[in-house]
Amino acid sequence: MNVSHNIDSQNNGILTVEIEQNDFAVKVEKALLDYRKRANIPGFRIGMAPMGMIKKQYEASVRSDEVNKLLQDGLFNYLDSEKLEILGQPLPVPNTVDFSNPKFQVEFEIGIAPQFNIDISEKTKLPYNRIKVDQSTIDEEMSNLQNRFGKMSEVEIVGEQDVLFGDFIEVDKRGNILENGLVKEGRLGVKSISDRRLKKAALLLKKGDTISFSASKSFEDDFDLLQLLGLSEDEKGATIGLFKLNLKTIYHVEPAPIDKDLFDKVFGQDSINTEAEFLSKIKEDIEGLYKRDCDIHFFNTVTDHLMKTKMNLPKNFMKKWISQQGETPPTIAEIDEQWPQTEKAMRWQLIEGKLQREHNLHVDKEELVGFAVKMVKSRMSQYGQMMDDQEVEKLALNVLENREQAEQLSEQLLQDKMLEFFKESFSLKLVDITYANFLKLVKKGKK
Repeated sequence: MNVSHNIDSQNNGILTVEIEQNDFAVKVEKALLDYRKRANIPGFRIGMAPMGMIKKQYEASVRSDEVNKLLQDGLFNYLDSEKLEILGQPLPVPNTVDFSNPKFQVEFEIGIAPQFNIDISEKTKLPYNRIKVDQSTIDEEMSNLQNRFGKMSEVEIVGEQDVLFGDFIEVDKRGNILENGLVKEGRLGVKSISDRRLKKAALLLKKGDTISFSASKSFEDDFDLLQLLGLSEDEKGATIGLFKLNLKTIYHVEPAPIDKDLFDKVFGQDSINTEAEFLSKIKEDIEGLYKRDCDIHFFNTVTDHLMKTKMNLPKNFMKKWISQQGETPPTIAEIDEQWPQTEKAMRWQLIEGKLQREHNLHVDKEELVGFAVKMVKSRMSQYGQMMDDQEVEKLALNVLENREQAEQLSEQLLQDKMLEFFKESFSLKLVDITYANFLKLVKKGKK
């Protein structure tokens, strides 16, 4: 058997396998002898049927099976020996091949992973944002916590600190209810409304009244109505974000007093004892959230930088390979339409794989367990629950038994490792920014 390949400048290629009868004849003969021993043919005792009859009935299929085994082994042994990294799987070139010929060829289309260099250097300077926590933000969070743990009662008149509860109904641009549109029950704080006219109208509402708004234009930058309503990613993508609220109930919240009871409810029994400690812990938590937001934005900044890497993907092969996948393969038109997103995902997958291989960025089992333990402790503390180390580890291991959750945690830990690697490998241009301006920056980047 002889295997060779030919690759074009775009990494689309043809792999040719040349086979002779001698490459598989012995195996075919042995298989036919085994068939003869087991064959139960009328008129003959088991194992005594003429070999000519056995060959006439089974030889073609046996030869085909042996050739396919030979092709599979030879193909992947060749790819391994030649160090050819392929994308997808080889596709047989449609052709009529007579396996009974003394010598024949079988061809496969292949797509080769492109060779490329990643620009990672301290000479490259990338912006890293730092959000300063000001006193007004701490005071606002203090107020939010007082309201969250405050006493709620129903009232008849809307106030600026009150909450509107009712049905959120999806409408069109004219305010007409959409047929088969979304209907979600939920609540909305009046203070989240940024549109002055809308807020004025909201303060005049009575039970049974309705009010319309835009999820993207009517609220503060850090308020996400679609998230509040619990919309799925598919629902978020399908909606134009226009809703009508049918008001059912007006809730007034009497803020909880700033005392030991509030400290215990927010941060756990006896973890905070004074108002100064409470304010300090609030600031620390906000700083943690801001840092995480800045880290995610920096990771995306690095991703954008690395995605400029030049590489020649085997586009023609990949489109053909995609068109043959699944029970209901996509059409060529659908593949062409989705290709920009598909290509982007492929490019990042190749870049990410190269980073992991060359810089030893991977997650082992021990690290994953430790990460899961840390996650469980964090979640428990949010609800004021304290557990000993053995209980936490047992709960963490239970979480990791769920394959989907284990994969999510592994991906998160890997991203954290890559983030630290990026921070160490690039020069950071530190940019101090307000939270409001940071949100505008993030929103601009999503367009």
